[in-house]
Amino acid sequence: MNKNYISSLILFFADLFLIFLSVFLSVYIRNELLDTFIQFQPVSYIDYVTYPFPYVIITILFAYFGLYYRRYDFWQESFLILKICIISFIVVFSTLALGKNIEYYSRTTLTLTFILSCLLIPVGRIFIKKKLFNIGIWKKKVKVVGELTKLDIQLINSSYTGYVVVEGGDYDALFISSHNITPSNLDKLIETNALNNKEILFVPVLNQYDFTQAILYQNFDSRVNLFTLENKLLSRRNKFIKLVLDYLLTLLFLPIWGAIVLIIAFKMKLEEPKGEIFFLQERLGKDGKIFHCYKFRTMVSDQRFMQQWLIDNPDEKMYYDTYHKYMNDPRVTKLGCFLRKTSLDELPQLFNVLKGEMSLVGNRPYMVTEKIKMDNATNLILAAKPGITGLWQVSGRSDISFDERLKIDSWYIKNWSIWNDIVILFKTIAVVLRRDGAS
Repeated sequence: MNKNYISSLILFFADLFLIFLSVFLSVYIRNELLDTFIQFQPVSYIDYVTYPFPYVIITILFAYFGLYYRRYDFWQESFLILKICIISFIVVFSTLALGKNIEYYSRTTLTLTFILSCLLIPVGRIFIKKKLFNIGIWKKKVKVVGELTKLDIQLINSSYTGYVVVEGGDYDALFISSHNITPSNLDKLIETNALNNKEILFVPVLNQYDFTQAILYQNFDSRVNLFTLENKLLSRRNKFIKLVLDYLLTLLFLPIWGAIVLIIAFKMKLEEPKGEIFFLQERLGKDGKIFHCYKFRTMVSDQRFMQQWLIDNPDEKMYYDTYHKYMNDPRVTKLGCFLRKTSLDELPQLFNVLKGEMSLVGNRPYMVTEKIKMDNATNLILAAKPGITGLWQVSGRSDISFDERLKIDSWYIKNWSIWNDIVILFKTIAVVLRRDGAS
């Protein structure tokens, strides 16, 4: 049997099991945990785990959106799973209501089922696809045409998508590095491999736009497709949604981050009683408006020794000219070193969020002196509020040059979506836990 069919069947049955597990856990939570706070009438495990609608609707929609054969990135696939689970939730509730059976099923249990499905299915697929990849079932041989860039390698080097580069011999898909190829040669390559029923992968020439958010129109008479793109972050509705999320999340977690701020402030006073707690620096905000960005002070107050240190360490000055920071900064205190490694030095920027000067997710807050260097990207990047975290923070941070940061921030503004912000927040947590790129 073809490996593609085998992997599709395994993913299908794995999804059925994960839905079953979601139902079972939902009944358990309702009967055993929630019953401690609210007196519920216990429900039967059998009635819910054998109720067919969640299994049928979710798997049918998974098949329709290609989740059993298309090789989506983890975050795109998770977004599709989230949408499908929400649609399935609405369909099941509507069906029960129309059939006048809603009173026979617990709304709490059904709601928990779909919430757990949104969590368990994406996580379960990570382990399943990795296992299938390791045993060779999920692998798909890719032949490369052209010279691979770092971006190309990142795209096709993942156990989740399952692509494996082969030097010669038989292959299942063709990856065309399109950054150095003419449209006519690209067309010939696609036509030749399409005749051999090979999957063809290539990055669009306009790679600064997320075409998954574009609307694609087919114009049959002229035999061309028409893409429509828009900057969603600049619409009033999306600005309002982003603002609500900023305040909602910041205020929701205020007891936690507020307590951490107090603890750090206390420790700073023990380390240097006369030193300031916060370090305020002028940064460029929305529309170029200057604001004071809050950070915990991580350096010693007396920095008069720096002039001589730079003379003694010319390589540090060269590094600063490129990355706007030092490799081994002698000004950083012991507590400051910890705060930087854990990114807790940026925690006070939540006050900037409450003041409406920053967002939880956005472009990096540029220094006033960097405005000249931003060149053509200035107007685009400064069209939105800077963020505490952003795409550049989860893309290498200290290892990224200033020009690359401009490109990353420009991509974020051009292709903004609520889901992208959610992904960045999750990735930020992972980066902080691993302490990647912090300094």
